[in-house]
Amino acid sequence: MSTMSETQTSPAVGQLLGVVVGLAITAMSMSSGFIWASQGRLPLVYVAGFLSWTGYLIAHKAATGVFVDDVAGPTAEVETTEDGNQTGDSPGSDGSLSMALSKLRSIAPEDTKRAVGFVLGIAILVSGIAILAWYVRQENHLLGNVGSGLFLGGYVIAHYFDSQKLL
Repeated sequence: MSTMSETQTSPAVGQLLGVVVGLAITAMSMSSGFIWASQGRLPLVYVAGFLSWTGYLIAHKAATGVFVDDVAGPTAEVETTEDGNQTGDSPGSDGSLSMALSKLRSIAPEDTKRAVGFVLGIAILVSGIAILAWYVRQENHLLGNVGSGLFLGGYVIAHYFDSQKLL
């Protein structure tokens, strides 16, 4: 026996649908926008850019309940030298490769499963960029959507494994 009527959908399904629809709008707009840019069709590039951000905002609203995250919070004060460089012993500040790799490792989540998901998401994102570039060169709007969809999907996967939030 179900307590919900058959016409109601679960909030999780509605959220997921909003994310998928919003990101689909973004993916289609991205690939078309890049193709139109390569053709010099500037007015259409602006339309695609607007639709791309609109799609992302729709997805973000569905996932988080707000269009834009509130980032107004306490900020850490950073000491700087006279030439404007930060002081302190931050990883990679001495320019060495080992320090830079240490800094990169600190970005990934500590939990092994989350770290693997995070890296996998980044790999999907990067492959999406390559696929999108290939199909932009071919001026193929439909298959360009695959590349931009992989790019956005990789972003969502990496973001989820990093923060436990879709967007």
